Amino acid sequence: MLTNLFLRFCAVILVILLNSGCQSLTSQAKITNSKYFHLDPEKEINSSDPMVRFEQLHFLHGAVTDKEKKQRAGHYYVFWWTDPSHRPVTIRFEYLQKKTGSKIYYREVNTLNPRAKNKTRFKVTGKEYQSKGKVTAWRVLIVRENQIIASDQSYLW
Repeated sequence: MLTNLFLRFCAVILVILLNSGCQSLTSQAKITNSKYFHLDPEKEINSSDPMVRFEQLHFLHGAVTDKEKKQRAGHYYVFWWTDPSHRPVTIRFEYLQKKTGSKIYYREVNTLNPRAKNKTRFKVTGKEYQSKGKVTAWRVLIVRENQIIASDQSYLW
């Protein structure tokens, strides 16, 4: 009797472990973190912490003339995401800009063989930033076979 009960208990534990393992193998992609930086080369960042100013200096590295610095002005985005399936996906970045109202612009990056952990960068700079203005809202989508499998967005989206 006690042996039979013990075997049933072991069988239940085994089923639970197998199901939890299968869920992690078939789980969908997800966006784990997003980072945003607005570069305005004319604006001086005053801080006692040198790491605060580092990002501005990083994006301006190599720009010597005022024209080159103005071309780098704009918005920079980095998105970290995971995809345990390693199947091809498209990362789609959609955004609105100040001078164009509700018109949605987008950029896409096709990833044919994603790793388990990935990083994708987008930027809105140069003539587009100068003529259409600041990015007012954005969202990023992970798309597989015309299906949205993960997304993240700004508060105003």
